[in-house]
Amino acid sequence: MDAKELSEIVGGKLFGKNREVSGFHFDSREIKPGQVFIPIIGRRDGHQFIEGALEKGAAGFLTSKDKTPPEGKFAIRVSDTFEAFRKVALFKRDTFGGTVVGITGSVGKTTTKELLSFVLSEVLRVYSNVKSYNNLLGLTYTVANLPKKADVYVQELGTNAPGEIGELSLFLRPQIGIITAVERAHLQGFKRFENLISEKFSLTEFVDVAVVPVNFSPYSKSKETITFGKEGDVYLTYFNSSPEGTRFGISVFKEEVELHTRVPGFSVVNASMVAGAFLKLLGLPLSLLEKVSEFQPPQMRMNVYTLPKGVLIDDSYNANPASFRNALEVLSFYGMPKVVIAGEMLELGDSSSEEHYILGREMESRGIDELIAFGNETKKTVKAFKGKAYHFTDREEFLNFLSEYPFEGKAVLVKGSRGNRLEEAVRIIRKRLES
Repeated sequence: MDAKELSEIVGGKLFGKNREVSGFHFDSREIKPGQVFIPIIGRRDGHQFIEGALEKGAAGFLTSKDKTPPEGKFAIRVSDTFEAFRKVALFKRDTFGGTVVGITGSVGKTTTKELLSFVLSEVLRVYSNVKSYNNLLGLTYTVANLPKKADVYVQELGTNAPGEIGELSLFLRPQIGIITAVERAHLQGFKRFENLISEKFSLTEFVDVAVVPVNFSPYSKSKETITFGKEGDVYLTYFNSSPEGTRFGISVFKEEVELHTRVPGFSVVNASMVAGAFLKLLGLPLSLLEKVSEFQPPQMRMNVYTLPKGVLIDDSYNANPASFRNALEVLSFYGMPKVVIAGEMLELGDSSSEEHYILGREMESRGIDELIAFGNETKKTVKAFKGKAYHFTDREEFLNFLSEYPFEGKAVLVKGSRGNRLEEAVRIIRKRLES
C-alpha cells in the first residue's frame, strides 16, 4: 500500500510525497521506520507527537488539523483520525482470506492466545494481537496491520461493560470463537454474574464454531459448539502439578495425548485443552501439542523464578478470585515459608468485600505464613487471615517496606489487579532474592 492508495481508503487529501507504507501505529514511542503515525485524540491530543514519530522514521501521518509534512514525508488530511484508522482496519479485514479466531473470557485470554499461536506456528503462518491489545483501539491497530499472507489470525477481546464484545465481534468478524472461562471478574460494570455470562457469550452469536467451558455450553449460540472440561468433548485424563511443572493428559474427541509444561498450576493446562479442540477443528495432528513443553507464559503471568535466596512467583498482571486461587495452589507446592504480596481484586462491584474476605480465608487454608497487602479492599483479606499480616494503602510506604522485609529462604507470590501496578514490587523482591 502506498500513500495515494491509503488516502483513497480513508477518504482523505494527500499532501507531500507518495511513498510505500509498511504499517500503522498510534503510539509515537513504538513507531517503526516506514509506518504511518495515527494521532488519536483522547486524554491527550496525539497531534502533539507527530514530530517525534517522524523523527523515529514514520513515512507520514494522518491529521485532522492543518499540518504540513516535512520534505520526503506525507500527510493525509481527514475529518477524524480514529475513524480513518477504522477504515484502514476494515479494508484489511475485508481483504483477508484466512481463518479469524476471537478469544474472550474472565481469565486466560492472553495465555490462551499466546499458546495457541505458539502451537499453530509450527505448521501455519499465525498473526495475533501484541500485548493485551483487546479493546477497540487495540483491535483497530491489530487489524490495520493484518498481513494478507497469514493463515490464521488470533485476537483476544476484552470487556468492562455490556455490549463491548458485540461491538468488537462485529468489527473482527471471527469464524471461530473461544471462551476461556467465566468467573467473577469485572462485575462492577455488569452488576450481576448472569449479565457477565451473557456478555462473554455474545461472541458466540457471530461465529460458526465456538469452543467453550462445558458447564456454560447452554449459553452458546453458535451453529456448532465444542466443549472442554469434565465430561466435555475435550477433558483432562490426569493432572499432576509440582514446583517443577505440570504433567497432564487430555482427551480430544476420544483421542488422548500426554503433555508436560514447565509451568505449575492450571493456566497452561486450560489453554492446552482449548488448543487441542482447535487442532481437531482444523484437522491438524494432536502431536503439535507437544510444543507445550517449550511454551513460556507472557510476562507477569505465572512466571516462576527459582533464585539464589528464594522463589518468586510473578502473577502480577491481573487478579480475580479464580486466578488468585490457582496462584495460591501453586504457592502451596513449595516446602518453605510462603509469603503473599496481595494487591486488590478490582472491578468486583458489590461482591468485592466478600470476595476479599474469602481470599484471606483461602490463604489461611493453604498454609500461607505471611501476608503483605496493598490497597483499601485488602483490609478484608487481612482481617480474615490469621497469620502474620501487614497492610498498606500508601504506595511509597508499601514499596519501602518491601525493600527491607526479610524474604530470604521463602517462596513469594505477587498478585493483584492491573491498577495496583505490582510490577514494582516484583522488581524489588527479585533484586532482594537474587543478590
